[in-house]
Amino acid sequence: MRSLLIGGAGFIGSHLARRLVAEGHEVVVADDLSRGRIDDLKDLPITFQWVNVTQNGWHVPLAGIWDWVFCLAAVVGVPNVEKDPHRTLAVGTGATLGALSPFIQTRKFFFASTSEAYGNPAQIPTPETSPLSVPDTTSARSTYAISKLWGEAMVAHSGRPYVIARFHNVYGPRMGTDHVIPKFCLQLKAGLDPVKVHDPEAVRAFCYVDDAVEAVVRLMHLPTDYNVVNIGNPLEPISMWNLMSRLVVIVTREFDREHTLIQVPFRHKEAPIRRRIPDITRLQALTGWAPTVILDEGLARTWAWYRQ
Repeated sequence: MRSLLIGGAGFIGSHLARRLVAEGHEVVVADDLSRGRIDDLKDLPITFQWVNVTQNGWHVPLAGIWDWVFCLAAVVGVPNVEKDPHRTLAVGTGATLGALSPFIQTRKFFFASTSEAYGNPAQIPTPETSPLSVPDTTSARSTYAISKLWGEAMVAHSGRPYVIARFHNVYGPRMGTDHVIPKFCLQLKAGLDPVKVHDPEAVRAFCYVDDAVEAVVRLMHLPTDYNVVNIGNPLEPISMWNLMSRLVVIVTREFDREHTLIQVPFRHKEAPIRRRIPDITRLQALTGWAPTVILDEGLARTWAWYRQ
């Protein structure tokens, strides 16, 4: 099996590359390393190709016939998206267009989409049939969701067999620093006190990265050609306040160090997303997948990596 991972040096991509190598795939990772780290892949027998997906013709060195192609490239993390919304759109659209080039042929195409495509969903847990929504196209933060909605449409109308996966709050080691769990870990590692918990009442359902990768692989092995599927773990929805409290317990066991938590209300100009929980009925029906890593175990593994 030959697999091409565009954006494969990023968080999910690096874990997926490791899994595919373990299964005997010949893996090529294409990335600009603007966020991903080649060090996370240096122990793997892969081929690395530096690319800038915002430039015309970036895909030409990757021309050929592949068993699986994964389009994972994106600008992620709210601070990064808001800092450069134009680049967010350019990376999202450029990666998808190049990956769908006729020069790159594949038996199945994987597109990494997002729970943010649902906007502020009315139905919780949220199934794939829920309306997709971007409340304000002029909002910098919306550009990430816009790039994913645009990508979904391009893939769905490409004529290629595909999996479109809407990831819901995947977390774990090597996640970077711009998401809520790494931010909490880094505050605790630095010994900050009090520890700030932003938007403490917001509720999310977190899925450990190994579980997410298992779902991806199962979906790609399906004989069906066209699937749009949520990937996430709805079993342990948790508020940001309780999430931080759980991490504090883990750190206190290790360091016997007390931490005071303080609430920081939501102050963004856009309305907050109060709850985001996936309905995974379709994923389970298609693959029999179920999450195996409970939240406390996943948090402990993630903290162990970030404390280094």
